[in-house]
Amino acid sequence: MKVMVIDDEELSRDKIVYLLKGSSVSFESVLTAGNGREALDLIEGGELPDLILTDIRMPVLNGLELIEAVKERCPDTRFIVISGYADFDYAVKAMKYGVTDYVLKPVKAQDLIQVVEAMRAAIEASGQAKEDNKRIESVSRENRRLAMEKEIYHLLTERREDEAEKREANREIAILRHDAYVVASVRLHAGEQPVGGEVYLEMRDRFDAETGNGWMLENYFGMDTFILIFGGEDENRLADMAAKETHGLRASFRDRHGLPVTIGVSRPCGDPKTAYRQAAMALKNRFCFGTDQIFQYAANEVRSNNASQSLALKFKLAEQSLENKSLAKAIGLLRHTAEDVFIRSLAECREEISIDYLFNEYVNLVIRFCLKNDYDFIERIDPDVLSGRALDELEDRGAIVKAIETMLERLFRAAPGSEADVLRNAALNSSVIDQIIAYVSRNIEDELTLQTISDKFAINPSYLSRVFKAATNQGFVKYVTGLKIDKAKELLEQGALEIADIAHGLGFSDQQYFNRVFKKTTGTTPNEWRTKRKKSPKNA
Repeated sequence: MKVMVIDDEELSRDKIVYLLKGSSVSFESVLTAGNGREALDLIEGGELPDLILTDIRMPVLNGLELIEAVKERCPDTRFIVISGYADFDYAVKAMKYGVTDYVLKPVKAQDLIQVVEAMRAAIEASGQAKEDNKRIESVSRENRRLAMEKEIYHLLTERREDEAEKREANREIAILRHDAYVVASVRLHAGEQPVGGEVYLEMRDRFDAETGNGWMLENYFGMDTFILIFGGEDENRLADMAAKETHGLRASFRDRHGLPVTIGVSRPCGDPKTAYRQAAMALKNRFCFGTDQIFQYAANEVRSNNASQSLALKFKLAEQSLENKSLAKAIGLLRHTAEDVFIRSLAECREEISIDYLFNEYVNLVIRFCLKNDYDFIERIDPDVLSGRALDELEDRGAIVKAIETMLERLFRAAPGSEADVLRNAALNSSVIDQIIAYVSRNIEDELTLQTISDKFAINPSYLSRVFKAATNQGFVKYVTGLKIDKAKELLEQGALEIADIAHGLGFSDQQYFNRVFKKTTGTTPNEWRTKRKKSPKNA
């Protein structure tokens, strides 16, 4: 505790200092001043006492004037007034400035120390209360931020289904109230040890939520990764700002922390969800071109050329070679194929084919092998592998091969029996298929495709197609079409809607296509169906 003693009488001042230093109370420092002006000069020079013991009657600046001036500058400083009986009225006036204690002259040791000890306890209690409040506010602030980050992430990944809640979140979250967005996916390459939390705190200081133009989401792509969202009104200025920030960020990590950084940056666009997907795709260029770079998103379509044809041939030959092989030989061939595709051949076609496409093709190769040999793989393959999300947490091409080896080991660690009905039984008992059927029934008016359902439930499309057919005895498209036609019949019979409105409401691209599907399914056109239903005895 820092103390300042102020009295224009030197003997009185020295006595108080002597008594304080001889007491059981320990002080960080004991400062002195001959009047209020001297004391104020010390305070303005940086000496900030926790406790001031001051006389009332002093030249230049008296005790009351000093208390008023200090309270404006240092509201937490406490005061003890030292006065004689004749100055007691002044001591009473000091109470309006928050002074709670006084000591009468001539000062007695017992009286002084008793008041100082009580003041010290009050100062310590006040300090502890402030620390507690700071901690509580810090936790509350972090909880609010975490809730907001979760909300933003759900909106970016379309995991929130309620449209009203989406609109409410867009109104409440400042970063989602812009006309244009750029998203940057950042991956730190720290080796086996994860990056310390202080690095993330440093990054958050760069993207303060109060600005409304930037937001940082921590660890949503995997270990040592985070997302930066930039919002603005002008796409060109926004792109320039994002480029400046990402280049500065990469340089900062390299210079301050010695960390290589890979960043995927989206194009400016009006939809943050689209920007998010573009950034994630751009970040995956690290598998083809290496790490410690900044990649701008560019649409990467599979093109028919020598390199992509060569990879397609590799997969075809690998599948043929798996026929009639023992399990040990098949595993060796699958490992060799992974190394050949993702280590040796990827560099040849990196300009022409996406890593997601290749990874999906390889997983499908493994699944087809399991299906042909009646291996029960449903519970043995990680859902993140089936959906392709496993790529987000992998470092480079070598890590892809290691992840594949882990998948093969888990898949074939103990080869299951080869009963012909293994897949069907697993599918029939699958709660996931039940969830999908329930979801399709609830959302039959939407445009439902195998791809949209596989994305929503994080399942490989090829795998979903097979187990869905095994569980329902019909393909996914046929199943959905049947439900849509049943709903169309119900709406046609009610007669309140035009046929074009029914087609549009059930997710058909146009009325002509709806007519063709309806006739192929029922043997009659929608209009003929409606007419027949009106004439039937039931509706007469």
